[in-house]
Amino acid sequence: MKTLTRGFLALAILAAFGLLTGCGGSNGTTPVGVPISISLSPSSTNINQGQTSTITAAVANDATNAGVTWSASAQGCPSNSCLTNVTPTSVTYNAPASFIGPPFTASITATSKADTSVTSAVQITVTGEGVSVTANPSTITAGQASNLSATVTNLSSPNVTWSLSPNFGTLGSETGTTAVYTAPTTVTTSTKVTITATSTVNKSVSGPATITVNPAGTGSNVADIIVDGGPVAGQIYVNGAFATVTICQPGSSTNCVTVDHLLVDTGSYGLRVLQTELNGLTLTPITSSGLTLNDCAQFVDGSFLWGEVASADVHIAGETASNIPIHVVADPSGGIGNIPAGTNGCNNGGTDEDNQTALGANGILGVGPEPLDCELAGVNYCDGSQGSPAPVYFACPCTSTSQPVVAPDADQVTNPVHAFTTDNNGVVINFPAVGAAAATASGTLTFGINTQSDNTVPSTATVYQMDPNDSFSTTYSGVTSPLSFLDSGSNGYFIPNTAIPACTDYTSFFCPSSNLTNQSATTASNVSSATGIVSFEIDNTDKLFNGNPSDAAFGTLGGPNGSTTCTIVNGQYQGSCSFDWGLPFFYGRTVFTAIDGATVSNQSTPTPWWAY
Repeated sequence: MKTLTRGFLALAILAAFGLLTGCGGSNGTTPVGVPISISLSPSSTNINQGQTSTITAAVANDATNAGVTWSASAQGCPSNSCLTNVTPTSVTYNAPASFIGPPFTASITATSKADTSVTSAVQITVTGEGVSVTANPSTITAGQASNLSATVTNLSSPNVTWSLSPNFGTLGSETGTTAVYTAPTTVTTSTKVTITATSTVNKSVSGPATITVNPAGTGSNVADIIVDGGPVAGQIYVNGAFATVTICQPGSSTNCVTVDHLLVDTGSYGLRVLQTELNGLTLTPITSSGLTLNDCAQFVDGSFLWGEVASADVHIAGETASNIPIHVVADPSGGIGNIPAGTNGCNNGGTDEDNQTALGANGILGVGPEPLDCELAGVNYCDGSQGSPAPVYFACPCTSTSQPVVAPDADQVTNPVHAFTTDNNGVVINFPAVGAAAATASGTLTFGINTQSDNTVPSTATVYQMDPNDSFSTTYSGVTSPLSFLDSGSNGYFIPNTAIPACTDYTSFFCPSSNLTNQSATTASNVSSATGIVSFEIDNTDKLFNGNPSDAAFGTLGGPNGSTTCTIVNGQYQGSCSFDWGLPFFYGRTVFTAIDGATVSNQSTPTPWWAY
C-alpha cells in the first residue's frame, strides 16, 4: 500500500507541474513561478585511482537552454584541474593517477547559468592504494583469539606482512592475507593492541586494526567458553564447548550456586542442569493441576534427559534471565521405570543421560534460534493450540504409561537469552582456528546481535534465513540435505549419504584411509537467495584419537548421519536429510544465531537466521 500511495502522489505532482509549464508561454524567459532544477547522472559514484566518471546535467525549466558551469571539490584538484571535456551539459572527473590513504569523496557541482542560485552536486568515492584490516571479534578477553584478515587495493600483490604493537599477546598462523592474534592468558587491565598489515610491494602502504583485550569475565555481555574435555575424571568429551552460569532462587543474590561445564548448544533451547550439581540449592518446582511438571528432552541419537521444571534466576557474564523455567535433570525417586515410555513418552529405549558420566557435562545451555523448547516458527506444540501436546511435559509422580500434559508458554523451559533485559535477540560464538588436534580451545559466547560494538554483524557476512524447521540446505558430494542445521552441541561434521567409511571401533565417526583435504559443501537458505561455500577437512578418527590421546579439540572430526535417501512422502521429509554442522564448523569463525521473532537492528532478513 505504501508503494501505491507514493506512486499516486508522484503522479499528482507531475500533473500539477505540467499545468504550470503549459501556462508559461515561450518568450525566451523562465516562466514565472516555475523554478529551474538540475538533475545529475554520474556514470559511476565509486572509482579507483586513475579512473574517470562522466557526469551529465539535465536542466529543467531553463527557457534559455544555457546549461551549467562546473566546479570540483576534490583531493588533488587545484583550480578544477581534475575536470576535462567540459560542456554546458557534461563533464568528466579524473581521479588522481595514484595516491596512498583511505578513500576520499570528490564533490562535483553544477551551477545553472540562467540562475546561479540553483546548484546540484554529486559525490564520487575514490579509492587509492591501501590496506584495510578486519578483526573478528574486535573485543576479546584473556587467552582468547581474534581472526585477522587483510584486503589490499590497487596494488600488484594482495599479500601483507604483520606486526603487533604493543608487545602484548602474540601473532600466529600468519599468511599473506590472514593472521590470528591471541591475548595473554593473564590480563589485569583493559588493553588496546594494534595489528598492522603492510603491503609487500609498497612498504609505505599499511592498514591497522585495533583489538580491545579485557580481563577474563569482564565483558558485560561476553561469557568465556572452553573446549577442555569436560568435567568427568578420566573421560574426554571431544569438541564439547562449555560455559559457566550462576543459578539463584528467584529474587535472591545469595541463595545461589555457580555451575561450570554446561554444554553450549545452538541446537536446543533452555537451561538444563544436573540436580547433583546444584549443591543443595532448592528451587521451587512449577506445578500442573497440583502435580510437579516434569520435562523430557530427547536427542537425535535416542538419548534423553528427564527431570522437574523449576523457576530460577540465571546469571551469565553480566546478563540476567529473571524467574525463568529451567530443567532440573534427575531420575525420579522410583528410578528410570517411572519415566514415561513408548512413542508418546520420554524413554524410547535410548540412553538415559541423567547423570554426569553419561552426559559428559553438568548440563546443557541451549541458546539456539527459538525462545522456548516447544516452539518452532511461532507454533507452540505443547500449549494445546495444536491439539494433543507433544511428549515433552508430564505431570508427576509418573509411571511408564503416563501421558503428556498441556504446558502454557510461561511454564515451558525458556532460552535464557530470550529472557535477558537487553542483548536478547541472539548469540555470537567465536573460536580461533583449530587444526587437526589441540589440547584445548578457548572461545567466547557473546549475547545480542547488533546491540553493542562487540556483536555487530560485519558487512561481509552472509545471512541465511532459516525455514520453518529452523533449517537450511547443504549440498555435499552431489547430495542435498534440506534439513541441515548448525549445532555447537554436536562434536563433528555429521554427513548423510556419504561414501566415506566409518570406523570399526568408533562407529559414530569416519575413518578414511587418508585425510580428506579440500572438501567443500554449498550452504543455501531454503527461503532466500543466500548461498555460500564452506571448506573443511575430514580426517581418520583412529589417527586423531590414538595420536592425540589427551587432546579435546579436533578441527577435522566427522561422522555419518544416516545413509538412506532423503525423500518427501505426504509432504514430510523422510530418510537422511540433515547435514549437522557441529563444533568444528565454529573453529576459526565468528558465527551469529538470531532468535525467532526477535528484532535485529540494521538487518532486513527475518529471524530466525544464522550468519558468519
